[in-house]
Amino acid sequence: MMTKFIISKENAGQRIDKFLLENYPDFSRAYIQKQIKSGAVLVNGEIKKPSYILKETDKIEADILPPEKISLEPDSSIKFKVIYEDDDVLVIDKPAGLTVHPSESQKSGTLVNGILARYPLLKEVGDDPTRPSIVHRLDKDTSGLMVVAKNNSAFEFLKKQFQEGKVEKKYLALVVGKMEQKEGEISTFIARSSSDPTKQKVTQKEGKNAITFLKVLEEYPGFSLIEAMPKTGRLHQIRVHLAWIGNPVAGDKKYGPKNKPLPLGLKRHFLHATELKITLPSDQRKLFSSPLPSDLESILEVLKKS
Repeated sequence: MMTKFIISKENAGQRIDKFLLENYPDFSRAYIQKQIKSGAVLVNGEIKKPSYILKETDKIEADILPPEKISLEPDSSIKFKVIYEDDDVLVIDKPAGLTVHPSESQKSGTLVNGILARYPLLKEVGDDPTRPSIVHRLDKDTSGLMVVAKNNSAFEFLKKQFQEGKVEKKYLALVVGKMEQKEGEISTFIARSSSDPTKQKVTQKEGKNAITFLKVLEEYPGFSLIEAMPKTGRLHQIRVHLAWIGNPVAGDKKYGPKNKPLPLGLKRHFLHATELKITLPSDQRKLFSSPLPSDLESILEVLKKS
């Protein structure tokens, strides 16, 4: 249904995406921006950018349909490896290219859809019905270890550990360039980017504190293999911190430099969750490990020969 607005003096001067978000509060800003770019929103008969600044008397025509519903349908075609299982948890080695849970941008075909195909009762686990059983996440193109709760008491037990910073996580990353220090800690604040809501940024005081410990393992021409150990769990934390110090993750399309030469054959960002040390609901403290997948191991082989 077409909705029309005429911009008043009070609304002039603000971005069109923010104006529409106020009038469509059930939609996310990212979804509104996507609709603006697609041509579902016209300003004086023209397509504008989400950052367009409204002027008094501007005429807006918006034909914004509700997004498709998120699907929690089980999907047995989703492949993932379970490396440990007991009555309370699963430890999964997530492949790269697999989104963890459904969202507005991806309605189905996620790890959650695959988990529910194998473990249908997990649909009732957790505090968010769109991401049942999920205690923490990995980015779509990040591979490696994740722990999943099999019941609500385990969910609360694991969630508390993550909140209190008691889970030890270790990642392997190939970064662009040489690190200034062979070992050290980055401590900043991280907040959502005001210019791109899909990105995070380092700030002086705004947002949440974020701490990452880094250690150089190997150096190659133009690249370094490092170990990254996040002490906090902010969205995109490792990628944001490495980009901020001038050593972005190789292949990172969101935070890395444009037109930067990449290692031959690299198809995604080089980031892998290789170790996870956690206390299970049984009170056992366990260390899980995952070797570099073959696609990333082959990149290192190429670099060793260069």
